[in-house]
Amino acid sequence: MTRRLLIDTNILLDAAMGERPGWEAATLLIDELVFEDVIGYVSALSLKDVYYVLTKYADEHAARSFVLATMDLLTVAGVDGALCRLAALSDEPDFEDGIIRACAESLPIDFIISRDEKAFAHSPIRRLSAQEYVDLFCVTEEVDFPD
Repeated sequence: MTRRLLIDTNILLDAAMGERPGWEAATLLIDELVFEDVIGYVSALSLKDVYYVLTKYADEHAARSFVLATMDLLTVAGVDGALCRLAALSDEPDFEDGIIRACAESLPIDFIISRDEKAFAHSPIRRLSAQEYVDLFCVTEEVDFPD
C-alpha cells in the first residue's frame, strides 16, 4: 500500500542541516521517499521558507540546489487564496501550520510529518514526527562496522 506524506518545513530543514536534532530521522525518512513505495508532498510555501533559512545557513547556491532536489523528490502542493482562507480560519497554533494542514486536507494525504507536537491536533490527518514514522514503518538494520 502506497503511503502519502506531507512533509513539513521543519523536517526538510532537519534533513538539510546536519546539526539539527531531527537530522538522523529526517534523512531516514528521505531515504524512504527515495527507495520505497511512498509519495511525498511539500507545500510551495515550505519551499520558500526552506530556501530563506538555507541562504542564512549556507549560501544561495546551496539553498537553490536543496530546493531543486526537494522538488525532484516531492510533489509540490500549490497554495492559493482558498487554502489561505482555510488556514486563517483554522484552529492551528499559527498561520503557517494552518497552511500545512489545509494543504494536507486538500490532498490524498495519510500523514503529516512534522516535529511540531502542538500542531495538527484537530486535523483528521494524523501528525507523526519523522522519528515516529521511521519507528512505525521503516525497517532498519544495525550494521556492525569493524573498528
